[in-house]
Amino acid sequence: MMRGTKKTGSAATLIFLCVLILTLSSGPAAASSMEQTAVKLNSLADVDDLNFGNPIVEPKELPITIPSFNKDKDEYVLLAWNNLGMHCISDSDPYWILLPPANDIYAQLVKRGDSPEIITEGVEISYQVQEGFEYPEKQVRFWEFADKLLGADLPPGVGIGGLKVSGVMKLEEDHRAFTAPLIPVVPYPADGSYNPYPIFTITAKDKATGKVLMTTKTVAPTSSEMGCKNCHGGGWRVAGVAGFTDDTSLDVLAAHDKNSGTNLVEKAKNGEPMLCQSCHADPVLGTKGNPELLNFPAALHGWHANYLTDREGMQACVACHPSRPDGPTQCFRSHHSQFMDCTNCHGTMEDHTLSLLKKEHEAGKKGAARLMANLKPRAVATIEEINARTPWVNEPDCLNCHEDFQMGMTTDAFNTWTEGTEGLYRNRHDQMEAMMCEACHGSTHAVYPATFNKLGTNRDSIQPLQYQGNDRPIGNDCTVCHTVQPEFEGHHPNSLRL
Repeated sequence: MMRGTKKTGSAATLIFLCVLILTLSSGPAAASSMEQTAVKLNSLADVDDLNFGNPIVEPKELPITIPSFNKDKDEYVLLAWNNLGMHCISDSDPYWILLPPANDIYAQLVKRGDSPEIITEGVEISYQVQEGFEYPEKQVRFWEFADKLLGADLPPGVGIGGLKVSGVMKLEEDHRAFTAPLIPVVPYPADGSYNPYPIFTITAKDKATGKVLMTTKTVAPTSSEMGCKNCHGGGWRVAGVAGFTDDTSLDVLAAHDKNSGTNLVEKAKNGEPMLCQSCHADPVLGTKGNPELLNFPAALHGWHANYLTDREGMQACVACHPSRPDGPTQCFRSHHSQFMDCTNCHGTMEDHTLSLLKKEHEAGKKGAARLMANLKPRAVATIEEINARTPWVNEPDCLNCHEDFQMGMTTDAFNTWTEGTEGLYRNRHDQMEAMMCEACHGSTHAVYPATFNKLGTNRDSIQPLQYQGNDRPIGNDCTVCHTVQPEFEGHHPNSLRL
């Protein structure tokens, strides 16, 4: 996690965007162009708690198997992770989508020794989804509409990166890591339930002999618990806790039509669903959109922030994101979640939104000033003090709190941003340019110890348990990779304290 590390990574890969579509009904009139039976809120002031009328979902322990590792005999350590800690999909495919099924998995293979070696040649690293998740095309309608939404004629079960939910990873040389980008996993097993934490088995083999060198497991977090229905009505599609119904999806379009003068409902009913980012540029998808319109995150948050002001803590966040503590997903799962919430890093709804809109305003986008007019910053005194940022490029930095890699002296990471994608936690390496930070510390939003998964306290900590017998960051016991205890801090300052 060194500042200034220059590893760019795959900035164009689809990543986590668990947010509402660019509309919010100001009242029942927003659905006047269509018949609706679902009850929608007249104002978000009607609901002022974290639940929004949603069911409380109790944690449960689903069984997992920790792969074996013998420190005295095994020659390799295989580390694997999802790069964001959560990816969201909007299974509203006949009408619109924010993001298709597309989850990234990374892996690094280390040959143990006095001076451990990262192995990138002569090996094959494969991934395989757990039983029940093998056929995502049977659970969502994305493949019926992929050509209309993305201009891609995809065979059923094949993701936009050309991969299925089981296959072979490819080497990404800049990261010295193997990747399986844009895997089309969905949070729906074949039994009709909702499981946002499917487990993948990752296997490293010697290419020449076929010998298995090491096996591990990791989750590929994927959620469709996006809160559009909280205001647009329609309820949940799957298991009473997640997914988009037709009523919700159509009402979102009706509200967009009402407020923006579009005809998206008509198009959808004529078989022309919409990718939101085809009009609103999005750095994470690499879409250019209409240059006169606000980028997607700025427009999305800018509109909805005007309905979600003055909320305490994470109340505004959980209206849309799958982060409700009593919900079925709870995407923030690290130990930080016990004394922090979304706003510590991302700011309140007002502050977060102003940082996005201010950047667009500086770029001359006409819509920014209108959406900013009634928003007042909360972390600082004036809008001038808000640091403008580009979404998915300028993000909070771990070192805002963990200065010099010490225990944090603050829990306020808002308003100091990474300079570019090379500075993002998910793209960083240690000071030797060897191990990726996430390989040892865990995924964004689920850094070790990550014991607050709704489906099991160990579900996000399989590798620390496999290699160390505890849930701390890899390297808590240096002899996992080093056969001789190191005497210098090669990964980053203060690393030996682990």
